[in-house]
Amino acid sequence: MLILAIRTASLDLVEAVTTALVTILVLFAIVMIGGFSILARRRRRAPEIFDVGTEGADAGAGAGAGAADGDLAMRANILLVRLDDAVAQAEDDLGFAIAQFGEDRTRDFAAALSTARRDRTESFRLKQRLDDSEADTTTQQREWNARIIHLCESSQRELIAEAAAFDALRRRETDAPTELANVRMLVVAAAMRVPTTAAALTVLATRYSPAAIATVSGNVAAARELLTTAGQGAEEALAQLADPLATDVADRVQEARVTATRGARLLDAVDNLSASLAEQSDRLTQLTSQSRADLVEARSARDSAPDPDSGAAIGAAVITIESVLGSLAPGDPGASLGLLETAVTKLDSALATARNQAQRLEHASTALVGVLVSARSQIAATQRFIGGQRGGVGADARTRLAEAQRLLGVAEAQSDPVAALDTARSSATYSRDADALARFDVHR
Repeated sequence: MLILAIRTASLDLVEAVTTALVTILVLFAIVMIGGFSILARRRRRAPEIFDVGTEGADAGAGAGAGAADGDLAMRANILLVRLDDAVAQAEDDLGFAIAQFGEDRTRDFAAALSTARRDRTESFRLKQRLDDSEADTTTQQREWNARIIHLCESSQRELIAEAAAFDALRRRETDAPTELANVRMLVVAAAMRVPTTAAALTVLATRYSPAAIATVSGNVAAARELLTTAGQGAEEALAQLADPLATDVADRVQEARVTATRGARLLDAVDNLSASLAEQSDRLTQLTSQSRADLVEARSARDSAPDPDSGAAIGAAVITIESVLGSLAPGDPGASLGLLETAVTKLDSALATARNQAQRLEHASTALVGVLVSARSQIAATQRFIGGQRGGVGADARTRLAEAQRLLGVAEAQSDPVAALDTARSSATYSRDADALARFDVHR
């Protein structure tokens, strides 16, 4: 009986193995048949896809090259925006990393950020050359766009790698309870500022026009929402601290801290704009007084001009300044400064032929102080607006802002006040253009 049972079991085992083998062979056959069918269909479709006639290829060669160049330029613009945002984010991340791990452990991150800033500057310079009024050859456009792409991709890869390394380090080493306590204190401190900042914004709205405070008009509401979100995230992280199975407490704490920091910076922007508008108002008052005094000299120079052409030019500039002075809007000191400075620039140009070199240098030195204030204020306002939008602002606006910053640095370093004045005015013009383009990108 035992032998019979063994034989029966053996037969059952053989039968099971045979059945499994047959099933495997059938499945393999089905897969092979399906694969041959797909290959056959691809071979039948290949002529339709790749068999392009000679006539069609020749006709489309120029259009294809143009489309490729357009795609290259678009890719360069997209990557430039991404790198600009990545650098801004990395600056925030580096500050957090230094505070948490110290400067010694963040040297590589700092070096990568420094390289990225340098590559960003070079990329913006190349973008400016592509956008300026000088004609570029097709080869130059391709080379410069390709260079922008290379710089942006390589720098962003380095920043991503460093950020990932510190994220991993932070997850391993962060003292979640202590960090959470700091975040909750940050949320509370920022939330306590909201009423004061809201009151300050109300005061700004009564003193200045909507256009003058447009960059921060929604900051208090946005900050309140961000701080609420950060507080909720902190409370969720606090609840997870007691859960031994929770694995993302550090990530939740980090998210809450970033959100709370964004809210606090929106409140900072209101305070900064208040100070900037006050400075612009003071400058407008000074420039108005100075322009009225200049009109006296200009009328005298007009009447005693060495030739009719220069007298006519001075007279036209006098009329422009008189018109601007009669239509100044104290509620928008930035815009009024721009109009008055433009009028003063025309008058300066008209008076140039009737003023000796010493007078020109003295006047330029005096005017330069005010123009630099205006340029710095305009650049700061544009930076705040673009910084608050991040990816919502395109490469054109960012490029002009970068050029404005470069020209401001040149103006501040120039020893010739006349040349510095022209450079500073160009900086302010580029910054205003950047602001207009940024607002167009956001609201289109």
